[in-house]
Amino acid sequence: MRLARPPKRNPQESTITLINVVFLMLIFFLIAGTLTPPLDKDVTLISTLESERAEPPDALFVTADGIMRARGDAVTAADYVAAVRQKDLLLPEDPLTVKIAADRDLLAERLIAIVGELRDAGATRITVVTERAAP
Repeated sequence: MRLARPPKRNPQESTITLINVVFLMLIFFLIAGTLTPPLDKDVTLISTLESERAEPPDALFVTADGIMRARGDAVTAADYVAAVRQKDLLLPEDPLTVKIAADRDLLAERLIAIVGELRDAGATRITVVTERAAP
């Protein structure tokens, strides 16, 4: 007795391979990407027309009321400098750069006073973080 051959089926394209590739890319970008802390929601950054492009900093945020915050918690200048030195494993004689993200409504006198407090606490270089204004 002769049996009929089953009809030849065209192989279906598997989406499993595509899913695997996309998943591996996701894992790669999660590991290779730079994770930065979010900006403080109570601080509206100063706008500038010309500035260098950079990633959002892990900075000392200063609200319009002059309250200093690091990662959402209120801090003093001395405590912030000490925490940065400890985190970066710096010695007291090592130079320390502090980034300040000040609110645009902060009084200039208060900003200058905060810079003075940071210098007294041991910061050797202080930069002010701004956002680039739309042209």
